[in-house]
Amino acid sequence: MRYKKRVQSALFVALMAFIMCSAQVKLFAESADTFVAPEYAAYCEEIGGAYGICPELLEAIMESESSGNPRAQNGNCKGLMQINMLYHKERMQKLGVTDIYDARGNILLAADYLAELFRKHGDIGTVLMVYNGSRDAIGRGKRAEYTEYASKIMKRSEQLERQHRK
Repeated sequence: MRYKKRVQSALFVALMAFIMCSAQVKLFAESADTFVAPEYAAYCEEIGGAYGICPELLEAIMESESSGNPRAQNGNCKGLMQINMLYHKERMQKLGVTDIYDARGNILLAADYLAELFRKHGDIGTVLMVYNGSRDAIGRGKRAEYTEYASKIMKRSEQLERQHRK
């Protein structure tokens, strides 16, 4: 019986700690209205400017892909912008990025890839669908899923632009 009470107490403490941490994170996100740390926003401004890509677009992708966590990982996709290392080994070498988890390098890789996609496809909807899926995203029959992602990113990018103009 003592063991059961200790386990219940420990679970209650863990649950309360989780709730309190979640509340603090949410408060931070609401007050800043973004998950993007100022350091990463500065990289988006610098790199976006160099590539002719709206920094708010980079921030919106970052929020969606990693919630601003530079150590985020989903399979082979890693870092702030969830760069797939299998597809971007040559790009990493070309740009001199050796650590996929380096925030600046990860954003640089994403901007370079986005610029390539803009040259190839032209319109932002298609670019974002391909970025979210893979190089053959459009032909795989999942267009609705990718269109939803593209719409979400474009809407968030516009919100961030309005916020930054204030």
